[in-house]
Amino acid sequence: MATIVSTWGEYGARPAPSSVNAGLFADLVARVGLDVNCTPAAAWALVTDVTRIGDFSPECVGARWTGSFDRLSVGARFDGTNRKTVGADELTWVRPCTVVVCDPGRAFGYVVGDRYDGSPASHWLYEFCPTAPGRCHIDVTFHHTPDGQSGLRHAADADPHRATDIVTDRIGELTEGMRQTLARMKAVLEAAPE
Repeated sequence: MATIVSTWGEYGARPAPSSVNAGLFADLVARVGLDVNCTPAAAWALVTDVTRIGDFSPECVGARWTGSFDRLSVGARFDGTNRKTVGADELTWVRPCTVVVCDPGRAFGYVVGDRYDGSPASHWLYEFCPTAPGRCHIDVTFHHTPDGQSGLRHAADADPHRATDIVTDRIGELTEGMRQTLARMKAVLEAAPE
């Protein structure tokens, strides 16, 4: 098995995305929700501890604050590390992330940058809504930016005849990963005393 590591900033100038897939990426969204027996504040606190994401996600294996950022605030930056097995290869990629929504107990969102200069490639948003005393609903939404230069966009642009299938398969993987992540978070949240 070969290990391939991709770190942002090492790929040169950012190319323009192919216009042939513009429509496919214009409204590319995946969303998953889950009810949890905990307060929105408790769920928000766990989700926003980005250094723990590797405990829950099957693909994002870690995150660390970068630069002078060591706490959560709009504009704070962290690097996220993902890992995935593709055929006989293990792919690992590190991408810059910037917090864009920080509303305690209600919402948390960040933008994931591309491999070139960190330009926005996708947005992730977690929303927390109380459903009853001591209960909440967590929604997580993935939104690909229309011109984002993600690995998914590169794969689709490289094979335009299979682009729809490539995107459908990847969105299925992301959705399943989001379900697993929320289920693992739910287990921790419901086991913790409030």
